[in-house]
Amino acid sequence: MTASEAEKPGPGRTATVPRIAGAGQLAMRARVPRPALQGLLALGAYLAVFIIGFAFPLIRHPGLPWIGQGEVDPNFYVWSWRWWPYAILHGLNPLYSGQIGAPVGNDLAWTTTTPAVAVILTPVTAVFGPIASFNLTLLLAAPVSAWAAFVAARRLTGRFWASLMAGAVYGFSPYEIGHTGAGQANLIVIMLLPLMVYLALLWRDGKLGRLAFVGLMAVALAAEFYISDEAFAEVVALWAVGLLIGFAVARPADRRVVARLAGLVGLAVVVAIVLASPYLVYALRHQPANFTKSAYVLNLKGLVDPPSVTLLLVIALALAVVAWSSRLTRLLVVGLVLIVALALGPDLVAGTRRLGSVPWAPLWSLPFARNAEPARLMLFGYLVLAIILALWLARPVTNRLLLTLRWILGLAAVAGILAYIPAASRGSVLPANVAAAAARPTDALPSFISDGLYRDYLRPGEIVVVVSERGNAGMLFQADANFYFRIAGGFINVTLSNRTALPTPVQNLMDPTRAAQRQFRAYVRQAGVGAILVEQNWASPWMQIFSRMGLHGTPVGGMIIYRTA
Repeated sequence: MTASEAEKPGPGRTATVPRIAGAGQLAMRARVPRPALQGLLALGAYLAVFIIGFAFPLIRHPGLPWIGQGEVDPNFYVWSWRWWPYAILHGLNPLYSGQIGAPVGNDLAWTTTTPAVAVILTPVTAVFGPIASFNLTLLLAAPVSAWAAFVAARRLTGRFWASLMAGAVYGFSPYEIGHTGAGQANLIVIMLLPLMVYLALLWRDGKLGRLAFVGLMAVALAAEFYISDEAFAEVVALWAVGLLIGFAVARPADRRVVARLAGLVGLAVVVAIVLASPYLVYALRHQPANFTKSAYVLNLKGLVDPPSVTLLLVIALALAVVAWSSRLTRLLVVGLVLIVALALGPDLVAGTRRLGSVPWAPLWSLPFARNAEPARLMLFGYLVLAIILALWLARPVTNRLLLTLRWILGLAAVAGILAYIPAASRGSVLPANVAAAAARPTDALPSFISDGLYRDYLRPGEIVVVVSERGNAGMLFQADANFYFRIAGGFINVTLSNRTALPTPVQNLMDPTRAAQRQFRAYVRQAGVGAILVEQNWASPWMQIFSRMGLHGTPVGGMIIYRTA
């Protein structure tokens, strides 16, 4: 599927990896004899780049909660990594927890707890704790995703260096790095998407039989559901659209192959839904009354900032110009245009300006789409751009100057991807200078939690409220304490909980009127709250608020304990 459609073996035929004429002129041509060894080299390179460029603190201090401590999402996932094995071990329903939102508890079916990752990392969580387990997720997600894209591109082109560049585009895309910095684990575990493409290529080349393909694809799709149900729905939709485009651009003689692939993928989707049915049925029976309408769309500015994205789009345009006769090029370019159009959402936005609605805006009002985030579709756009880059670099050319210019353009795009760190916004980026980053006092857990001092001051299962400027601190502390105490409040998503992670009567004390104080006292009695725990690093103004209410705190191990009896 590189230089000529005629080189593509059909299902059941022995595959021959095509050689790209002219690529042997490259001084950097791969000398590694085996694809498996090439894959290991690629993974090692991605890990080295990510650790040196982005994630050195995660290696230096794996037990510290480094990422996004001013936000609520990261500590929700730390909690989830502890909750799933805890619930399974204790025979509890993992889709409902009485440990948070006490005394009533919270339904988790419509939250992104990412059970597939939490369960896989159970041994790490059990030995090293949920913070280290979560940090390991942040450390591996981008490099492994890059490796998965490399594997797919390597299968498609047969070229090591071109595929290595493609993997970097996907694994280190602004999407992946931005969400890694935000600690949104459900959005960064994206290696399954290129692996699905790899499975399709193996089937095409006759390396996978029908049953093996359906089985492996179904497992991958089901695992994607248990990572992110939104991504699962998008994958299924884009598989359908991609196969339709593929059928339209294929030669008449090849359309039967596309139709067979569509049937096998459809069967795999059905099997995946069966595997996901325990979660899916429960979720449909416990659907919340309302959800916040989707608000995140692809800003037109994002197509030119960072410049590396512009370079990739230029490469896509160049490939379309020089290789439009290739059915694969048509499939990729048309698919990319469609993905970008959908990612724009219902309204065109440029910078801070709204330019108006798009003709397909009603699509985002449909039941299956109204709660999706359009901008997240660019994940698939980066995968398409990565494959386009691999094809661009591997395309035959006999002119040395054109070959050099092609690689200069490709390397510039990849260098721009690697150099990009999103502008600091809402605490959603990795440290801009990771080499100088060191453990800050506010990153470490207070010794009240880390040294187990809570056992001397709290009863097992006692309901507490945790007050801190650290995002979602109560769920973080509870996870580290292995659910020794229950918490009132906690953040699970923007629709079902307060972004402060505090119960509303506690949050209202920031304006300590007499009415707010009466409401707080009534809430404490009704909910059975035994203590208020205030993290000392952020004790002001809570010390003054509680003092005026007649509550007296006891400082212990970085916390101030206010008994409410």
